[in-house]
Amino acid sequence: MTRLSAFGIHFGISLLIFAALSAVILLAWYPGFFFELDGGWEGLRIILGVDLVLGPMLTLIVYKAGKPGLKTDLTLIGIFQMLCLAGGMYVVWSERPIAMVYVDGHFYSMSADSYEEASVPVPDLSQFPGPNPKRLIVELPEDVNTLSELRGNAFRSGSSMRVLTDLYAPFDESQLVLKDAYPLKNIIERDIEYGKIADWKAQHPGAMEDYAFFPLGTRYKYLFIGYHRDTLKYAGLLYTPGPL
Repeated sequence: MTRLSAFGIHFGISLLIFAALSAVILLAWYPGFFFELDGGWEGLRIILGVDLVLGPMLTLIVYKAGKPGLKTDLTLIGIFQMLCLAGGMYVVWSERPIAMVYVDGHFYSMSADSYEEASVPVPDLSQFPGPNPKRLIVELPEDVNTLSELRGNAFRSGSSMRVLTDLYAPFDESQLVLKDAYPLKNIIERDIEYGKIADWKAQHPGAMEDYAFFPLGTRYKYLFIGYHRDTLKYAGLLYTPGPL
């Protein structure tokens, strides 16, 4: 077997492994727009570098037919590649979004880090229905005094209403409050230097007024998520940068 043949075999095996791991990342850990917005692509690049570049290149470098200790070298390369892949997958898994939380007219993508940074225990969300990331709403109390106390506590602790895990409940679009949608005139003003509304209009029928837009905060981007005003169904993402 030649060096290039050994490289090709290793690359082919690595490609199959990469395809399987990519499916896990795309379909289970970072589904839908989370892949683009919340670190899925960055995680996939880690796996790509380790699996399709590092391992096969090491084989290309060390392989020589009849070389003493070649089997040991290839075994060590395989072990090293698997360890690196395991480490990379762990990082991608640990940073995955576990919930999308709606509160005060905003959506927030939440990872385990989001809770740890707020000094809040990472919640067990297995009780909530649906696939991951869980779609959740913070059910705020109607009593004005209780709500005021909650907001005051969050402000004093430097925390956020989105980490009030005791108030989490399953979310669906029927719970959207249209009056809490971000004012369209403000979005238009924000979009002047970005031109993202033109992209939205090219992909969505009707007028901008037919949609309600809510800020969406993720790991890498702050933008708007749009819903049809009449049906409250998800319409898409508006990439105009949202308010921080």
